[in-house]
Amino acid sequence: MTTTNTGTGTGTSRTSRASHAINDFADGLGITLMNQAQDTLPPLQRELHRAILAVFVDTGAAPTTAWITDRATQLGADPDQAMARLAAADLVHTANGSVTVAYPFSGTATPHEVQFDYGPAVWAMCGGDALGIPLMARRTATITSADPHTGEPIRIRYHGAGDWQWEPDSTVMLVAGTTGCRTAAEAACRHVHFFTRPDHARAYLQANPALSGQVYDQADSIEVGQTVFGSLLGR
Repeated sequence: MTTTNTGTGTGTSRTSRASHAINDFADGLGITLMNQAQDTLPPLQRELHRAILAVFVDTGAAPTTAWITDRATQLGADPDQAMARLAAADLVHTANGSVTVAYPFSGTATPHEVQFDYGPAVWAMCGGDALGIPLMARRTATITSADPHTGEPIRIRYHGAGDWQWEPDSTVMLVAGTTGCRTAAEAACRHVHFFTRPDHARAYLQANPALSGQVYDQADSIEVGQTVFGSLLGR
């Protein structure tokens, strides 16, 4: 078991490295990171976006389009325009009357589950999103996943205040994707996974030559989750 404390001592150079790396990754794929996309929203739509994310945190369930319509109306926003803007910004996508994607949350099951302490379980779109969920919500939680290369279970525990525990202790995260896609879900989420060993992550890249990406250690992985998702709820 590895304990990673990112509350102090990570250093400006490490923080800058991880943040710059994920920004360069997104630029290379032609996608926009969620924190940057949210910054482009008008205030009412930003509030609606945060309300949608809060439903996942509070209930563990994906909001319905009817709920979004009601909430947008309460905020004084046109529901159709608001949902179209959120989709165009690649922040929220719906199908069959329900939210399917609201990064970092998935409306359907994925390999990455986040169980809040004294709260619901939610599905994350990818490994980086899973790390971002407890950071965004400011809540302790346990992430469960599996190495796609071997099927070995992975458990990551967030105790709060920058205190993380990783099992196994050799776990890393691969951030990879492909160009020519309209959304982050299509370009990257299917390929951002935890692996129990760095060589497993490299083998995944070698087996998928259309992908570009790199292996992140635990501290850099956490920094990516904080950079992209930490501010989305405005807490």
